[in-house]
Amino acid sequence: MIATLRGRLAVKEPTRIVLDVNGIGFEVKVPLSTSSRLPEPGNEVMVLIEMEFTKAGVEFFGFLNKKEQEVFRLITSVKGVGPRAGLNLLSRFEPDEVLKAIRNKDGDFLRSVPGIGEKKAAEILKRFDMVQREEPERAQRISEMGDQLRGDAIAALVSLGLSKKEARERLELVKLESDMSLQELLRKALSQPR
Repeated sequence: MIATLRGRLAVKEPTRIVLDVNGIGFEVKVPLSTSSRLPEPGNEVMVLIEMEFTKAGVEFFGFLNKKEQEVFRLITSVKGVGPRAGLNLLSRFEPDEVLKAIRNKDGDFLRSVPGIGEKKAAEILKRFDMVQREEPERAQRISEMGDQLRGDAIAALVSLGLSKKEARERLELVKLESDMSLQELLRKALSQPR
């Protein structure tokens, strides 16, 4: 299985990119949230990959961060919910918004996305409940990826000489985005006024 692709971004469209990997062009379908954060064509990028086997062949779906990929996996693990519905959901909402709606059993939120009707929304909610029961570590990991990043940032800021209190205060002033790296979060936290 292909887990990641790294190469030159040859084509960038709202929901489709082409990565040139050593002269081979891989077409990868992406949500709007991913394509909007990608650099201009010509730059090198790496995307996380989910593969789907269809009658027509193999399709690749790409994501810039693990949380988007985990939400996509959760949604598409439901029978009858295809990858396009997963991309539609992530094109309209941030992963944290999707998870919050699922935890709150907000079927209306899910039904607002083309390709997800009442029955599929109910199945997604049921699937998440099952994951929480059978794979509690995975459910916790999906829900707490943002918390983990903040925890790592606090530890790094303390190692740079800040008190835990000051590190928390600075981090509270930074809007945490789903694709934010630890380095970017630290840079923004350090740029906050004392």
